[in-house]
Amino acid sequence: MKQIRNITILMCMALIAGQLFAGGFALTGVGSRATSMGGAFRGLSDDASAMYWNPAGLGFMNENSVSLGGTFIMPSAKWDPSGTAVTTNPGYSAKEYEAEKSLRMFPNAFLTMTKNSRLKYGLGVYVPYGLGTTWDAYELPGTPFVYAAGFPEEEMLSSIAVVDVHPTVAYQLLPNLSVGAGLSAMYGTMELGQLKYNPALGASYMYLPISSELSGSGMGFGANMGIMFKPTWCMSIGLSGKLPSSIDMEGDATVRLWKPASVDSLGNPVAPDVLGGKSDIDATLKLPAEFGIGFASTRIPNLTLTLDYAYTMWDRLDEVVVTMKEPANVLGTTESVIVFDWENTHRIGLGAEYALGASKYRMGFFYDQTPIPEATQLPTLSDVSDKFSSNLGWGREFGRLVLDLNAQWVMFSEREILDAEYSGNNMPGKFNSNSISGNIGLTYKF
Repeated sequence: MKQIRNITILMCMALIAGQLFAGGFALTGVGSRATSMGGAFRGLSDDASAMYWNPAGLGFMNENSVSLGGTFIMPSAKWDPSGTAVTTNPGYSAKEYEAEKSLRMFPNAFLTMTKNSRLKYGLGVYVPYGLGTTWDAYELPGTPFVYAAGFPEEEMLSSIAVVDVHPTVAYQLLPNLSVGAGLSAMYGTMELGQLKYNPALGASYMYLPISSELSGSGMGFGANMGIMFKPTWCMSIGLSGKLPSSIDMEGDATVRLWKPASVDSLGNPVAPDVLGGKSDIDATLKLPAEFGIGFASTRIPNLTLTLDYAYTMWDRLDEVVVTMKEPANVLGTTESVIVFDWENTHRIGLGAEYALGASKYRMGFFYDQTPIPEATQLPTLSDVSDKFSSNLGWGREFGRLVLDLNAQWVMFSEREILDAEYSGNNMPGKFNSNSISGNIGLTYKF
């Protein structure tokens, strides 16, 4: 029983930390215009989304504005355990499974007050982290393996959102130099589920799956800052970064070990049973620091070109501690630590915007590494590998009103994990993922 409870808490912890901070659950950017330019916006940052990309960009703005917008995402994820040992993924057949598809929306809103000659300020509310997946893939073995009522139908799921309320100030030090900073007051929510057999239990536990259901919410604080320098009339350089931050989560977890109907040594039938229970939990979840540099050029008439590089310090996610307050109800578990050993990542983006009359046509591209090692890859982590994105966008001014639209396609390279390489914290197989998304933004200048 001690072995069962240790593995149970490790699974629960893998859900908490892995789902919230996977790169696939960090949105690709904020703002329709910035996203359509591949997120290569640090060196430009000349609209309200500068609060996210580079707050120093506010220093060069001269019009007040109110902006409303949103991101619509349709993710697709597939997992094929074919070729892995039966003892590694029992309950799953040698075929390709697909996560349930659902359209998700993440709104944003900005207010900028920038008519002061030097001091500019604003307030943004946006979602930097989001997404999720739901799987109905586990196949019950059937008679005589009958389980108690309440056996989860959707055995793997994740639903994550982090809302950032972001007051920002910027100051124009010189005609060609400004600095800016913003405070992040973050509210995070999560709902996670997992059902899994762990090979460390041995073949005798083949039909004793463990389900984990977790939900929680909490607050955290962070900050970002930036510098914007314009060495010539047609070039700007932006440096920006965000500090590491944490979200203190409180919630509850239900962990259950499912025992099917059986017979005793005398041949008498034994009814199915469920072990485990519910407990309040505490967990401190860490978000990484990030540093980026961007360049923008307007040397060619009507054409703006941008280049951006970002370095994200995911190695801060070395481990996560989860404390259960009622250990007697959850297989005797109190506290445990799981090691992630995530890796720092690089992201490169390119963007272009061409003005033709009142319309602007945009395109962008970015390459982004995954921080997740194979040793902790699960189907619920849609960030399965390094990803590539292409974007097309359009904007038009209608007097003081500006409309921006963007379409984005993100493709991940296939990742294959063999059962011989790791065990315990991951689920081997072939992983594929992609997403189609759209952005809309509406701005009124005054």
